[in-house]
Amino acid sequence: MPDCLTKEERDRKLIQIAHSYTDLTEADIQILLDVSHALPSIGNLESGDTYINILTRNGESMVAAQYRHPDCDLYKRDVIGEIEKKEDEPAVYRALEYGIPGRGLIGIIDNRKIVVRHTVSPIFNDQQKVIGSLTYEYLNSGADTEPIRIVNKEGKAAFFDSKINQLISNLQEGFLICDEAGICTFANARAEELYQKAGHPESLIGRRYEELDLTGNYSQEEIMSGGTWKQEVQTDRYVLEENISVIREDGVYQGILVILRDKTKIRQMEDEIAYRAALIHEVHHRVKNNLQTIISLVGLEAAQKKDAEVKAFAKTITGYIRSMSMTYDLLAHTGAEAVDLKTMLAQIIDCVLESWSVRGCRIHVDITGDDLELPEHVASTVALIVNELVTNSIKYAFCDREEGSIFLTIEKGEEYSWVTVRDDGCGIDEKGGDLSGKGLGLKLVDSLVKSSLKGKLTIESGEGTAVRFSVFH
Repeated sequence: MPDCLTKEERDRKLIQIAHSYTDLTEADIQILLDVSHALPSIGNLESGDTYINILTRNGESMVAAQYRHPDCDLYKRDVIGEIEKKEDEPAVYRALEYGIPGRGLIGIIDNRKIVVRHTVSPIFNDQQKVIGSLTYEYLNSGADTEPIRIVNKEGKAAFFDSKINQLISNLQEGFLICDEAGICTFANARAEELYQKAGHPESLIGRRYEELDLTGNYSQEEIMSGGTWKQEVQTDRYVLEENISVIREDGVYQGILVILRDKTKIRQMEDEIAYRAALIHEVHHRVKNNLQTIISLVGLEAAQKKDAEVKAFAKTITGYIRSMSMTYDLLAHTGAEAVDLKTMLAQIIDCVLESWSVRGCRIHVDITGDDLELPEHVASTVALIVNELVTNSIKYAFCDREEGSIFLTIEKGEEYSWVTVRDDGCGIDEKGGDLSGKGLGLKLVDSLVKSSLKGKLTIESGEGTAVRFSVFH
C-alpha cells in the first residue's frame, strides 16, 4: 500500500496543520477528521485518490489529508502539508473560497505534470461556513463520466459504510440509494430535508423507490435498463433538480442512486432577472413614446412661428430627438438589451432623408461593414452623431448637384469599433482635425465622441468629406 501512515498519524497531521495554518475551531477540525476517516472508502469506491484541502490564513490551498489508492497514487508521494497553486487546482479554490462544487472537471496537478479528472465538493460546518474541500481525482481517460462502483477490492459495500454518512451529511446535495430490490437503504440528512420540501414527511429508509419517485416519469424497470436521468421537480414553494443513475458492478445491476439539489434560489433569481428585463422593456417603450410627444409639441410650436431661423432650429432639434427615439423604439420592439447598429443607422438615414432634402438632387446611401450591437446608452449617442453628420452632408455637400452619395462603414474591434460617414460632395474648407473654424454641429460631434464614447474623431476633406470616430464598448 502506498499509504503507510496509521490513522492516528494522519489525524495528528491534520490537527497540527489546522492549528498552525488556519483559525478553524475545534468543532470544525473534528468535522474534517470525520471526513478524513471516510477517504479510504471514497477512494475505493472509484479507484482514485482522495484529498481534503483547507484554506490557510494566507489564502492558499493546503492538503490536510490524503488517501493514496494503490491502483492510482497520482502524486507517488505523501503531499500532506503541500500548497496547491490556483492555476493547477482552480476548482479546489472555488470550493474553498465560494463554496461552489464541481464534478468531472479537468485539472493539471503536480507542477502541471499530470492531467486528471476530479470532483470537488466544499465541506461545511454547522453554521454553513466552508471549512475545507473534498477532492476525488483519477487519471483523465477522455470520458466525462465513468461507472459508479459500490464494492471495494475486499468485496465490501463501501458506499454503505457508516463513515460515509459522516461525510455526506456535510454536503449540500441530498443522496439516496435504493438496493437491487428497490428498497431505500441509505439517505443522508439533506435528502430527508429535501424530500420533506417535496411533500414526503416520512422517513426515507425502508421505503420502496416507487413511493419515493417524485414525478412518476421513470419506473424502476426503466432505470434498470441503464443510463442517467435528470429532471426538475416543482412544488408550490420549491424547485428541486433530481439526478437518477443506475448502480452496476461488473455489469450486474446493484441499485439506484438519486442525487437531489435545491434549485429554488436559482429559479427565483432567474425569475427576478426576467421580471427586471420586462420592466426595462416597458421603460424603453415609455421613453420612446415620451420622445415622440416632445417631437409633436416642438413641431406644433414651430408651425405657429413665422421666423425661418426658429423653424430651422426646431427642425434640427426634432432631428436629434427622433434619432434618440429610434434607439428606444428598437429596444422596445426587440426586447433586447442592445441595439443592432446597422438597423439603427438605416432608420436614421430614412428619417434624415425625409426631413432634409436637396431640391433636384438624388442622394444614394450605402451602409456596409461588420455587424455590431451596442448598449442603449452608447447606441443613443452614436445615433445623435450620425444624425448630425448625415444631415450636414445632405444640407451642404451637394449644392448644385443632380445626385450624390453618402457611405456609412462599420469596423468592429475587440474594445473599440469605428464608424465612418463619408460623402462625395464638395468638401469643407478647413483642414481635417481642426474644429475651431467649423460649425456648432461638428463641435457637438467632437464633444460627444470624446466625452460620451471615450473615442477619437478624425476628419478628412478633399473630394468629399470623411468623418471617422471610434466607439468604446
